[in-house]
Amino acid sequence: MDDRLSQLLSDLYRNHFGKMVAVLMYHTGIVEIAVAEDIVQEAFALASEKWHNGIPERPDAWLYKTIRNTAYNLLKKEGRQFDHNLMADDQHSESEQESLRVLFGFIQPELTPKVQLIIALRNVSGLKVQRIAALLASDENTITKILYRWKIQRKSQNLNLSVSVTDPGEQKIRTALKILYLMFTEGYRLSDDGQLNDETLCEDALCLAKEMVNLKICANGEVKSLYALMLYNLARASSRLNALNELIPLAEHDRSGWNQQMIGVANQYFLQSQKESTNLEMYQLEASIAYLHITAQTFQQTKWHLIIRLYDKLMVCNPSPFTALSHAAALYFSGDHASALKILDQLKSNPFFQTNHLLHCLYAKIALHKNDHTNAVTSFKKALNCKLSTLEMNFVKKELQLVDMHLTR
Repeated sequence: MDDRLSQLLSDLYRNHFGKMVAVLMYHTGIVEIAVAEDIVQEAFALASEKWHNGIPERPDAWLYKTIRNTAYNLLKKEGRQFDHNLMADDQHSESEQESLRVLFGFIQPELTPKVQLIIALRNVSGLKVQRIAALLASDENTITKILYRWKIQRKSQNLNLSVSVTDPGEQKIRTALKILYLMFTEGYRLSDDGQLNDETLCEDALCLAKEMVNLKICANGEVKSLYALMLYNLARASSRLNALNELIPLAEHDRSGWNQQMIGVANQYFLQSQKESTNLEMYQLEASIAYLHITAQTFQQTKWHLIIRLYDKLMVCNPSPFTALSHAAALYFSGDHASALKILDQLKSNPFFQTNHLLHCLYAKIALHKNDHTNAVTSFKKALNCKLSTLEMNFVKKELQLVDMHLTR
């Protein structure tokens, strides 16, 4: 298979497989997950054979048509009714509301929240095991085992795709928001060429969050808060690199390049979310932190004391290691290095964070403030032993080179 066709099928599989399974089940009445997945897998197998002679003008429409025909033939053999027109050739253009139905359908309340996240990220967002593990601060073996167990169990399970998209229940809404948050986080990270890692994932997360807003799903203001948070981050995306396409520290970000129009829209939703809430929750707190960064005219004018208070509250409602690392960074920037070190020492006991370069870089920065260049070098070298993108590796090497130059003077 040539590289272009292989990449196309890989992208289609990642972006559409879970949706195709759910759409098939919703429109045909097939309730067995394994049966629906087999039908979609067969369509992709046929595509890999037939597209060598030419890729169709609308590849996703071709797949939907093949899925429809395969499902029709299967149900006809079994004597089951199937309206052949239910899955039209242009089914790939279903609305965001239909996509939300798919998302809610894959959230199964009988499973633990973590398992629900993993299943949805794999089957709806198409993320690979390695990325799911990184996003959830878990190891790949654990994620693989969870997916395997679910694969065995799901043969006797059905997806409920008749769930109301306007009132799916509080638990489904909360889990869906977490999934959208992680989708956006994965898409927002930088690829080696300095672009968004997956712009489609960011767009999907934004569109689904906006659809939840349009459907007047509130969740104590959290829906609008998450939407605002994603817009705040996108508005600042280009400031993460300098003119040489190198990663730069937060203090050196060019704030004049921030998208002010996008920030204005985010502010509207952020303020609306505050009016809808009875108490601050996870995404409202994160959006509040982003708002304080946005409104600071310069890095030096950042109100770190307020940001630290927000992180204190965030650690109560969302005590994740990622939140703790960001909390430590805020303490470092505020000048409270002792408190930052306490958090870092706690995180160091987490096996996942022993291979997190940001933790070691923060250790190095604190060491530099103490003029302890030897330990700074040690920490930067530990960061280089972590899994790094090309941009991250070049950044750490540059920081290490600066320290080495100081030691050799």
